[in-house]
Amino acid sequence: MTNTLKLAVNTSIYDGYDMETALASIKKCGFNYFELAYNQGYVGNLKQDLFGEENAEKINRLKQKYQLSTLALGCTMDLAAENFADIFAPRIYFAESIGAKYLNVCTTTRQKYKQLVANLTSLKPILQQTGCILCLENAGDANFDAFVTLNDGIELLTALDSPHYSINFDPGNMVTYDRNLPVTEQAIQSLNYSRHFHIKDVAVIDHKFEFIPIEGNGLIDYAQIIPAVKQKDLPCSFEIPLRIYRDLDATPRRKASPAALSVIENTLMRSKNYIDSL
Repeated sequence: MTNTLKLAVNTSIYDGYDMETALASIKKCGFNYFELAYNQGYVGNLKQDLFGEENAEKINRLKQKYQLSTLALGCTMDLAAENFADIFAPRIYFAESIGAKYLNVCTTTRQKYKQLVANLTSLKPILQQTGCILCLENAGDANFDAFVTLNDGIELLTALDSPHYSINFDPGNMVTYDRNLPVTEQAIQSLNYSRHFHIKDVAVIDHKFEFIPIEGNGLIDYAQIIPAVKQKDLPCSFEIPLRIYRDLDATPRRKASPAALSVIENTLMRSKNYIDSL
């Protein structure tokens, strides 16, 4: 069965490799879309100048060279930070300049909720100007517990009251935050509020959460979730950060070395084959 999804590869899986190596590999594995992973604390060498004109020109050259497109930019930071608009606005303009409509971001801690809403509200004029949509992502750990369950996300969307805010639901994050949450039910219900979706699976290996290929062997029942995502025709990406693992309390840890390129490509092709088969 041909996969009808607009299915991208989130570049976190290539953490430690240069961008040209990553995009060439993504194309080699049979994908037409990528999602840049410019997330604070999640990948190495993240600097503010990545969101500047010079890097946008570089990304656009590589897009053309490898005949790839991008619909989304991963750019998580603390959304309750001081001087937030000055820090975050360049991310929106950068997304617009590379053709990414959706900006996927985790939130902040629940205790900073009031500042979170104020900061996000301040972005409305720029989002309206660019046509971009800020997709709030559910938490994978306590640093972002302002949005844990779908009801939390709906509460935020109600407070923001604009079509320029939506949800990027991530079942893998929900499982690492709390394995007792009804992740399959929440994931399918989230599709009514989401403009983007992350596909990530998790297994407990040697007393820690490891991210694994998407092929039905993890803690998440994608055999139920993916047909619903396909029915909604929702853009999505494989976010399989092989260089990251989480302790059982969900604390993220970054491994000293990147995954081998052969392991990355094997993971992506196995995952793609599984999604195609559903």
